[in-house]
Order: sequence, then structure tokens, then C-alpha cells
Amino acid sequence: MDQQPTNTESQGTPSSPIKKAQQEDSTDDDWPIFFHLPNAMNGEFCQWFPSIFTVSTSKISSLIDDTYDADANPSADEDITFNCAEQFMMYCKAGCFNDTDTQRRILAESSPKEQKHLGRQVKDFNDERWDEVKSDVVVAGSIAKFARNRKLRGKLLATGDRLLVEASPQDPVWGIGYSAKHAMAHQEHWGENRLGKALMVARDHIRLNEATNTRK
Repeated sequence: MDQQPTNTESQGTPSSPIKKAQQEDSTDDDWPIFFHLPNAMNGEFCQWFPSIFTVSTSKISSLIDDTYDADANPSADEDITFNCAEQFMMYCKAGCFNDTDTQRRILAESSPKEQKHLGRQVKDFNDERWDEVKSDVVVAGSIAKFARNRKLRGKLLATGDRLLVEASPQDPVWGIGYSAKHAMAHQEHWGENRLGKALMVARDHIRLNEATNTRK
């Protein structure tokens, strides 16, 4: 999810290896679909891609609060609007540690870069606790982002069953730790690709939901 390019290889030229990989990306069903920056190819899959969606406070609480009781106060439930998946993730990160001040600042910030920066300032942060819930948070954010936007939903479902890969050379946790240019030559050393995996879970969920609604 690190969106800071370190060199010009992520931009590519018509004859560059990255351009060739991108061309194969669109024609070869066995070829992974790489993404990284929001303004580059397949940028819709990036957490920073602009996308307005809402998530209920009850859903957020169920993701980050082990003690949450859905029946405790149903009348207090409300929808919160987010401008991108990064904002949703950082809002949940702050909420996981009851840092309501940082939550408010994240909601007031429109830049995903600054939202990420604020997420790194969460008070009483504990990496072990966040690690328990962060993948579920990103799956939920991805479902909300793609399910309620026809264009984005179509983009995601059009990937079929292909592997979605965040080709971030700086991030071996949410991405694979390699750019698209070098990814296939180092596939055995890829990182966790948590964002790619979360998107594929969201894709399966949306596809199943559409199939269920069609049968009704």
C-alpha cells in the first residue's frame, strides 16, 4: 500500500518490460493482474483510488471491537462516508485503539497520503492487535468500495479468477515487495500480497451475492 514510487520504472514506456507485462496483463488469463499507483494501469484496485462509499458504524465496530454487541444499541447505528479505501482503513485503525481524535482528523482529511500519515500516529497502537483485524478491515472496505459502484464492480468482476497483485517494491506485506517489471522473475520471493488477497475475497463475495440475487 506504499504509494511512493522510487524510480521511473513504474511509469513504463511503449517498449519497456513493464509495458509488455501490462499488455500481457490484458490478454493472458494466466497472467497476474498487477497494480500499484492509483493513476496507473489497474489503479482502481489501489487503496488510494478515489471512491465514495459508506459503511455503518455497527459494521465497523464488528470488525475492530471484540466486545461489540449488535443488539446493545441498534438505534445508534449510522453510516459514515469515506472518500477512498485508505481512509476507511485508517479510520478503523484509529478506532481499534479508541483514538477518536485521530478518527475525526482522518475523516476530515481528503488526501489518502495524509490519511495514511495520520494512521501512523494512532495513540496506544499495538501491532499485534492491529494484525489480528487489519485484513478483515481491508476486505470489508473493498466490498463496500466495489459493490456499490457499478463501474468499479464491473472492473473487479471482469478479472475473473485471475491473481490480483499489488506490485509495490516498498511493501512486502500488503504487496509483494517487487514492481511489476521485476515481479515474475522473483515470484518465489514474493511478499504476502495482503491487499491482492483481500481484493480477491471481496471479488468472490460480490460475485456470490450477485448470483444469489439473480436467482431470486
